[in-house]
Amino acid sequence: MTPAAALDAVIADVRSHPVDAGPGGFFTALRHIDLLSHLALRFAGDAHYHLDSAHETGSAWHPVEALTNTAVPLSKAQYHYAQAMVPLAMLSKPNPDMSTAARLHDIEHHCPMRMHLHAAAQSLDDARTTLRTPTPARPPSPTAPPPVTTSEQTASRRAR
Repeated sequence: MTPAAALDAVIADVRSHPVDAGPGGFFTALRHIDLLSHLALRFAGDAHYHLDSAHETGSAWHPVEALTNTAVPLSKAQYHYAQAMVPLAMLSKPNPDMSTAARLHDIEHHCPMRMHLHAAAQSLDDARTTLRTPTPARPPSPTAPPPVTTSEQTASRRAR
């Protein structure tokens, strides 16, 4: 599976299992973090493989840069899911109290949860954009300059 196909599969899975404020939301968010962690690990492994290939064969570096640049928004998505865990934990507790104060307390947790889940979804969109954006080819490394001649080498050449 290509990196783009793997990213699309994870994004489709995450979107087909939305996180809600109920008791299952906490575990759904944990599952999303798990999927994103595995994907980021795969991208890091693929980048390392391409990096080794680039050094050994002189092949293009662009897969390395695309994979590592995509890992950044994936990490941001993981961060936002982790930040949503506290409000999710609070909202998943059974609360028989349906008073106005209890409902306002739930709203305090609901807003940051939604904010972080929205930011996580945005980060996944950024990851898709980053992976699909072509990276410019790196110019070949310049060759080493010729060694500088010293005065001793110059003197020995004159003496010949």
